[in-house]
Amino acid sequence: MKKVLGIAAIVLSLSATALADESGLLDKESGFITKPSKYSVQVTIDRVESAAKGVGAFIFNRIDYQDMSKKVKVDIRPNQLIIFGRGAGGPYIIKEAPLAAIDLPFKALAWEDSQGKVWLTYMNGSFIDKRYAVKAAASYVKNIDETIEKIISEALR
Repeated sequence: MKKVLGIAAIVLSLSATALADESGLLDKESGFITKPSKYSVQVTIDRVESAAKGVGAFIFNRIDYQDMSKKVKVDIRPNQLIIFGRGAGGPYIIKEAPLAAIDLPFKALAWEDSQGKVWLTYMNGSFIDKRYAVKAAASYVKNIDETIEKIISEALR
């Protein structure tokens, strides 16, 4: 019996490992969308910033995790996060679902995999709606989706 349980534990462990990809994402239903970028991490985030500003979004912050990691002598591949939003729909969503503030404002992460390929990962408004069961602010979710897709499409063009 102990042998069977030990084998089952190994199989479960290997299954979880197999699910993990280079993004570190185990849950494929997480709401994250990942698209390839033909640009470097830096240029990808520059382009997201430009596209976001082009639709009137405010840039709250940019975080360069690779640069930050050097301060603690950890070597990581290029990885940058940008936090942005227009404030048009988020407050309505947060009014209805205060915990949504954990996911808002929106973020986009450009990261490089072990093969040198750059990816852009973000969450859309539909997932916010699904995660928090937003009802009264549903029209804002649709607008958020359209705006984020416009920003991402422009950045990756």
